[in-house]
Amino acid sequence: MTCLNAFGANSRHSRGTIIKHLEDTGVDDKALQHAVTEELEWAPHVDASRIQVAVHDGVVHLSGHVASLTEKKAANRTIWHLEGVTGVRDDIVVQPAEADRHADEELSRRARQVLDWDAIIPASQIGVATEGGVITLSGTVDEAYQRAEAEQRVQHLAGVVHVENRIVIRPRPEVTAEVGKHVRRALERHSELDSSRIVVDVQGSNVTLSGKVPSYTQRRIAENAAWAAPGVDEVMDLLQVSP
Repeated sequence: MTCLNAFGANSRHSRGTIIKHLEDTGVDDKALQHAVTEELEWAPHVDASRIQVAVHDGVVHLSGHVASLTEKKAANRTIWHLEGVTGVRDDIVVQPAEADRHADEELSRRARQVLDWDAIIPASQIGVATEGGVITLSGTVDEAYQRAEAEQRVQHLAGVVHVENRIVIRPRPEVTAEVGKHVRRALERHSELDSSRIVVDVQGSNVTLSGKVPSYTQRRIAENAAWAAPGVDEVMDLLQVSP
């Protein structure tokens, strides 16, 4: 495993040179590490000088410290599309600036406020608790997108270091019976995906994806598509990245 500061003096090559090297010679861990480093350097809202990058067999390991959960998520998403990335291990720690640190009670109050003002979230059905900057969401909603929206809304709050999403989706027997069909159709609708390479296994409202996709980006697209299908309560992603 090789390791390099994401914005350090060792980053001598231009972004274009690194990407071209990957395309011309095939991806190895050292070249991919440089590509990830360069991509983080170019990413808006990410302080790459505080992030370390390591790569082993195509799996990118991010570590270090950032000032917000939003920045941590942005750093993770920035590298999905890079050729050769087969997985991402994100161990970046959120350390808010002193001015952004708030008491747990205040974070809970702000989280409740943003949920209350979101038109698509049934805020009255969602519980909020905060401990040590970690917000835990609980309760029951009708759709997966409501569960995801609630998490996205509170993770942007200054001072939040992590969001534990324990919201469950209310079972609907008439929809659950068609989960497999809904997921397969959702995958087929995405022009970026070759759905014929993806195996969908359904047990009740729980979905398992397996098979192979050519990039990590497509793996995430497939997982998100499955989550968006009606009746899905849980998605296990066992997809392998194999160009």
